[in-house]
Amino acid sequence: MSLTAQLATLLGVFALAFVVRLLVSGVTDVSYSVLLVLVGFGVSLAGVQPALVLSHDVIVAVLLPTLLFRGAVELDHQQLRQNLVVPVALVVLGVPLAVGLLGAAGIPAFGFPPVVAFLFAVMVVPTDPAAVVSLFEELGAPDRLSVIVDSESLLNDGVAVVVFGVLFELLRAAPKPDDRAAQLLSPGTLVELGADFVVIGIGGLAVGVVAGYLGHRATEYVHDEMATVLLTVILAYGSFLLADHVLGVSGILATVGTGLSMGMAGEAFTAQSEHAEFVRSVWDATGFLVSTLVYVLVGAQVRPDALVGSLDIVVLAAVLVVLVRGVVVYGVVGALNATVSEGVPTSYQHVMVWGGLHTVVPVALVLSLPADVPFRSDLRVMVFGIAVLGTVVQGLLMPFVLERTGVT
Repeated sequence: MSLTAQLATLLGVFALAFVVRLLVSGVTDVSYSVLLVLVGFGVSLAGVQPALVLSHDVIVAVLLPTLLFRGAVELDHQQLRQNLVVPVALVVLGVPLAVGLLGAAGIPAFGFPPVVAFLFAVMVVPTDPAAVVSLFEELGAPDRLSVIVDSESLLNDGVAVVVFGVLFELLRAAPKPDDRAAQLLSPGTLVELGADFVVIGIGGLAVGVVAGYLGHRATEYVHDEMATVLLTVILAYGSFLLADHVLGVSGILATVGTGLSMGMAGEAFTAQSEHAEFVRSVWDATGFLVSTLVYVLVGAQVRPDALVGSLDIVVLAAVLVVLVRGVVVYGVVGALNATVSEGVPTSYQHVMVWGGLHTVVPVALVLSLPADVPFRSDLRVMVFGIAVLGTVVQGLLMPFVLERTGVT
């Protein structure tokens, strides 16, 4: 596709988003992100082929750093300090539990061999709260709930990508499918997965923490608004490139660590920063444009014929994902509540389960699968189907869930 065609597609996406935004600007119980996915799916139904398409590299290297850095620096860092144990427990304990349960369930449910079932589980576990966190703000949900949901997503996105990469490399190293399954379930593989995760995951987070702290100190000596914006862009993408392409650790967790460190090292983007509002407004606008583009293109890349032909499997997969999410949240948070003075209310847990949408990172991971992966076409349909179906159904019903649980 020519550059002109891609530019025309980009303008068309923003024109559609402009109309949607005008229509929903006065309606507080409809998620803008949900409608964008529906608009994209409508484009696909109409048989329009956008010149812009999402790929793994575009999502991970270009779009995700913006979304993750923006989310990390905009968290209420005081609330995050007070509740950090909750998202950490949900990531450290919840992600392996979710992968194990969903992978085991996928073997009989979808007829996948173990290697494919666990690959599917790893791909679909990452959550994306953007479609529901905006509703939290509009409907007056507590800040504590928003921080827990948002921070969990920031961390589990990076962790799931690390686990996926390590698992995929291990599995491709085995010459035969039977060998892959045996290798996957062997104690040695589990130990190797754990060791690689510590090195790659914790290493990436450490790179980000150091970069964020140095960036925070540098902002104290920068007295120009535009220069401050440029510095944050360099930090967000520079930490990703340094970690991912130079040091061989997680670039996504590096970007998350950079944003969290800059905020928590002195609230760099709040009252103590002279140019705080300007910098935040730039990242808000950039994040808004990126998320707008992503949600429309996710919907537009769903093939309606493939989705309809596999609708039973997609619905089953979506239900299993929600059920596993429920087991993880109620189990991990329930156990955590028994050990802390201020537990997470049950009403919050209900919202955390229903608000576990799976869009951007799962789509990026499934797009990275090479053509020789068994059941690749089925995995793509399932992941895209869960992204669209989950976002629309769970997103549209979120105001009802918030009201029924008494959270708002």
